[in-house]
Amino acid sequence: MPLAGLAYAAFGASFASHSTGALVAVLVPATVVLVAVLVLRRPRGTVTPIDRTHLPWLGWLVAFGVWELVALLGNDLTISLLMDPVLVIYPLRVAGWVLWLWAGWLLVRR
Repeated sequence: MPLAGLAYAAFGASFASHSTGALVAVLVPATVVLVAVLVLRRPRGTVTPIDRTHLPWLGWLVAFGVWELVALLGNDLTISLLMDPVLVIYPLRVAGWVLWLWAGWLLVRR
């Protein structure tokens, strides 16, 4: 599985940023994961409720989301635009894809 993820990351990184090919390369694994989560339901274990230790992280997440939304609606720089100079370098783009796929895998595993 890790080798397949690395191969897909190398494939996805071959597309230019913000291109149709990159969009399709993002949508394919996202759709596969979404369908898998909806179809392959697992029995749920006990869920840890959100307590005070989670609130700072939730605050950061909300602040980041608001910042991105305001930047997007105001035609300002978003994280994806700020990352473009870094992601021009192919090995760093592959690393970004690997991190994105890994984060998705962690979310699905839970």
